[in-house]
Amino acid sequence: MTIDKKRSFFILFLIVATELIGFGLIIPILPQIAIRFEQTPLKIGMLLAAYSAAQFIAAPLLGALSDRFGRKPILLISKLGTVFSYVLLAMAGSYWLIFLSRLLDGFTGGNISAAKAYAADITTPEERPKGMAIIGMAFGTGFILGPALGGLLYGIGNHGHSVAAIVAGSLSFLAFFLTLFFLKEPEKYHEKTKYSFRDTLGMFGHKRIATICLVQVGFMVLFSSFESTFSLFTAQSFGFDERQNSFLFLYVGILALFIQGGLTRRAPKNLVRTTVIGIVASGLGFLGMHTAGSLSFLLVALAILSLGVGFVNSYLPSLLTVVSPAGNRGAVIGIYEGVGSLSRIIGPFLGYWAMTSPLDHGYGYFAIVLGLLAVLLMVGFHHHKT
Repeated sequence: MTIDKKRSFFILFLIVATELIGFGLIIPILPQIAIRFEQTPLKIGMLLAAYSAAQFIAAPLLGALSDRFGRKPILLISKLGTVFSYVLLAMAGSYWLIFLSRLLDGFTGGNISAAKAYAADITTPEERPKGMAIIGMAFGTGFILGPALGGLLYGIGNHGHSVAAIVAGSLSFLAFFLTLFFLKEPEKYHEKTKYSFRDTLGMFGHKRIATICLVQVGFMVLFSSFESTFSLFTAQSFGFDERQNSFLFLYVGILALFIQGGLTRRAPKNLVRTTVIGIVASGLGFLGMHTAGSLSFLLVALAILSLGVGFVNSYLPSLLTVVSPAGNRGAVIGIYEGVGSLSRIIGPFLGYWAMTSPLDHGYGYFAIVLGLLAVLLMVGFHHHKT
């Protein structure tokens, strides 16, 4: 990979990581907001869902606009919007201003689709899994640093969320500055490409694109369900408290960084087969948690799950870029990211509704569904050599 590509990927890493840091920042603050503004559980749920709901709307739109006007302008405009969302959060003195800041952050956070499209533009098919793995590392870094940063900063003064918002806003402004001065527009977008929304919707008539999006929906619903119910599972099955669960999440985060920063940066000979392996490994991880009777067994199951998630997060979007027309790539990736955001709204509600007592039974059902998703991907790509 050339020096220019490495510099570009460093900037893309910052763009995505600062978006996910902002997403993670809101999680520790929810109890504080509930107490300070005396809000109902429904409004707290709305606050948590606002970011993903806005991303669901914005990701396809920003991806499509990046096809028409170029990747860099969309990355710049949306990143500046993120900075403004943090300024609004820092000044917010009411629930509705905080809610508005989360919506604005979600709308501008749709630039992740443009970032992935940029990564696809500057890489060959052989390099693409490595590029997507770097984006995946940015996700993992943001998810780890966001809650950690929030936990450290919310305790400062009476308005800890303002301090955290200023820090996150500063990081986003750094990403904006580097994008403005050091990120070059991919050469193929020096000339305008043709785009129509009808053409993008028509992509769902493409069997393989539709298959990938369906797999993404199913996988992200299950994974977001796992994230929202895991603490209950460990409390029920092992008697773990918040501190012990935080170490488990840190363990999973470090594994994810290692997997996506190392193993998945190698281009596989067959993307379909490797993605199926990732889905099956995720299912085995859930099956392991379903049967785990000790901490050591649980740690092994989480390691297998992390391996599977790393494979899917790197290779499924890589596969999508291979089968998507270049002129509509940003729009198609935007739809992919949009349905993923929608899944992160559905997942927590479905998780709490579907998880039986004891909770480990639910993870057994997750394993079965993942097996079906693996079959769906294989059928959808039957006779495909990629």
